[in-house]
This record gives sequence, structure tokens and C-alpha cells, in this order.
Amino acid sequence: MDNPMYKRQVPDMDPVHTQIDFNKTRLAVDDLKPVVETPFQKFQYKLRRMIESIIFRLIIAVLFLADIIIIIITVTKGFQKKSTTVLDWVSLCLSIIFMMDIFIRITAQGREFFQKKLEILDLLVISVGLIVNIVLVALEAQLRNGHILKFIIVPRIFRVFNLIRTLRILGHREHFKIANRHLVGQNKRRFVGNGYDLDLCYVTSERCYETDYFHRVERVLINDHNVPRLSDTIRLANSVTEWFQESSDNVIAIHCKGGKGRTGTMIAVALLKTGVCKTASEALQFFAEARTDLRHGKTFQGVETPSQTRYVGYYEKILHNYNNEMPPPQLLRLKSITITSIASIGNGDGSDLWFTVSNYDEVFGKFAFQEKAENYNICKIEHNVANDDIIISDINLQVLKGDVKFMFFSTNKRVPKNYDACAFYFWLNTSFIEQNSLLLTREELDNPHKSKTWHIFKENFSVRLQFDIGE
Repeated sequence: MDNPMYKRQVPDMDPVHTQIDFNKTRLAVDDLKPVVETPFQKFQYKLRRMIESIIFRLIIAVLFLADIIIIIITVTKGFQKKSTTVLDWVSLCLSIIFMMDIFIRITAQGREFFQKKLEILDLLVISVGLIVNIVLVALEAQLRNGHILKFIIVPRIFRVFNLIRTLRILGHREHFKIANRHLVGQNKRRFVGNGYDLDLCYVTSERCYETDYFHRVERVLINDHNVPRLSDTIRLANSVTEWFQESSDNVIAIHCKGGKGRTGTMIAVALLKTGVCKTASEALQFFAEARTDLRHGKTFQGVETPSQTRYVGYYEKILHNYNNEMPPPQLLRLKSITITSIASIGNGDGSDLWFTVSNYDEVFGKFAFQEKAENYNICKIEHNVANDDIIISDINLQVLKGDVKFMFFSTNKRVPKNYDACAFYFWLNTSFIEQNSLLLTREELDNPHKSKTWHIFKENFSVRLQFDIGE
């Protein structure tokens, strides 16, 4: 994220409000101007995506293996003085295909192709292999005509020399690594320029690393597919602003594992605090557009889970209504939970469900509707067939305050389990509960928001929490 606290003057551009069309530009590292792509550059991009796809690389790899097998067979037959005319012609055709692959890569990558040692090695190996194949086919023709019978050793030497093509396996390994990253990255925006082609959102393992290489590193502990503590959003927003104000050259980099949910949540918070965006929806939209390459797919690669979106909305209220301070605490006691459109979920009457209430520090309780195991509190459940809902009451739970997480599980195997290995879950902060009630629709619940679960969670599925004022 560039420093928005200092407005740099760029010729012919509005220094305060620079609008960037992410679908028509590439962002250069050292240039604030968006570089408009020419038709040829767009053609290069599409060509590059094609040759770096996993399917294209698999086809080339299969042909490469076939070529190696043919070379070994022809070398063996050559020393046995057996005819290899057909195999030589097949190998020549494969060499031409490989040379075409090289030319396509040169067209797609331009000068960048000649900056990569493995690409240059591949070009040399294929060029030599093509020459060898042409010579072998020509020699076979001469041998059949009886012109060079005395020099039968020459084709054998060329066949052995052709084994140099096995060096191409080094290039294939690198090509598959790139193809795999594209497969994982889907249509997330990549940084392309200055000899690099980087997926800055590539999924990595969550491991600690040395921080000495950076000017300043701060960690915010957030579980995958979950939300930050509300206090951490304020802390990060203040830290980002302070860092930006120290120098116009200061920038920040925010990451998690996949660079989507938790990263997007915190970047949206930073966009709000620095004034780049005025509303939560604007900040979330900005992040999604910046991260999504619509040339390679229509799926928006922005913040996904409703709880994360909800917490960005919380921060907007904190910023505008509470002067960037934590809102006054509100103590609430959970009175009842109503779940609608229950017929399609599990047993259809809620009897297969159980749930937990917790936060980052402790589990407040586990609740079931029948004897399950020790440490479970038994609640009352009422199933209303006519209304197609259930009402959960008699919930023996302590007074709730601040960030709270509800997780619902099902013992029925037909109920999908996605994020957090549960049927559905959601986070809330009690300070933002109005009129002692919170209604969350299907699209506002984590897991049911995914369209692939809608055969279970129907359109009218919702959860309503009813509270009493806590003591």
C-alpha cells in the first residue's frame, strides 16, 4: 500500500484523487502513472496465460516424455543397425512443436525471455535437437539411397548427441511451478514488471520468519477465516497512520496466508483510517478490484466471509461515531436463538445441532438439546413445523461482552462443513447490538453465504439472537 498521507505531484494527473482502472492498466513499481496496455501487450498477456496454464504444460510434458522414449529407442536401434526412419520423422515433428512452443514463449515474454537462464538453455537445446533431427532424417535418406554406407557411424553419433534434449527437464520443472501457481492463484491480480511475474497473494504456510530484514514488523493474531479483535483493528489503523506520517517514502505490506480475508479486512481498515475510502463498502470494493484480474475470471477476489465484512463496518462506525476509540461496552445476556428455514438442514427439526459460544480467550459454553457428553449444557428447543423454525431457549450462559463467536455443528453428515469445520458460524461485538436483537440472513452467516451450500441452507435461512440487558 503506497503512502496516502503525502500527495505526490504526477504530471497530467489529479494529485489528490487518482482513479485507476485496474482492468486496463499495469502498475509499475517506481512509477505512479498507470501504464496503459497496448493491444499487443493485451495479446501477450492472453498468450502468456495460455502457455502457463497447467493443461498446456501437461501437454508439452507428455510430448517431452514421448520424445525422450523415442530418442532412447532410436539410439538403441541405431547401434543394432535397425531402421528408425519412422521414429526419426516423429522425433522431427516433435522438435518442430517444441520450437513453436519456444517462439510462443518469446512472443509472450518479449525481452524477459532472454533474461532467464533456463529459457535460454531450452532454446539452445531445442535448436540443437532440431538440427540433429534434420541431419538424421537426411542421413537416413542418403543411407537408403546407398550414398554414404561407409559412414554408418555418423548417424549413431548424432543419435547419442540427441540425448542432450533430456536437459529440458530443468525447464519443465520451472514451467510446472509457474503453472501450479496460476492454478492456485486463479484470477488474483499478479505483479508483472521489471523481470518479475509475482502472485503477491500466493497461498503460503503460516510460519514465523525473521523480521530483521524489514524496518518494522507488527503481528495481529487472527485465526484463518475469522476476524480480528476489534481493539486490534484500532491498533493497526493507528500504527499504519503513524508509519505513513513519519516519511513520504514509507509504505506498508499486509499479508496472512492467502492474502484475502484477514489481509483484506485489515487493508480495508487502513484505507478507512487514512481517508482513502470513506465507507466500509467502498474500502472493501477498492480492495477487491485491486486484487482481482477480471481478464482471467469474473470471481471477485476480495474479503469473503460476512463476519470479516461486518467488522470492517464496525470500524467505520468506530472511526466516524466514536472518534477512533473503542465504543462503550454493552453487557448482554443471551435469551434465545431462532433459526428459520430449518426443514432442509440435517434432521429437519434442529435435533442434530449443537453449538458453542466463545471468543479468542475462552470458550464460554457448549450447548446441546439432548444428553451429549460431559461439559455440555442442555437447552430447550421448540420446533414449529408451520413456521419452519426452531427456538432455542434456557441457555445457561454468562453475560456477554465485546467480541463473541457462535459456532453451530451438526451430527448429520448431509450438512456441509466448510470453514472452521462446522455448519455455520459468525462473530459479533455486543457494543453494536441494537434494541437487544440481531438478525443475520443467509448471506450474513459464515459458510451459508457460499452458493455451493444453498441446497441445504435455503433462501429464507436466518439466525436471530435475542438478548436481555446484562447485569
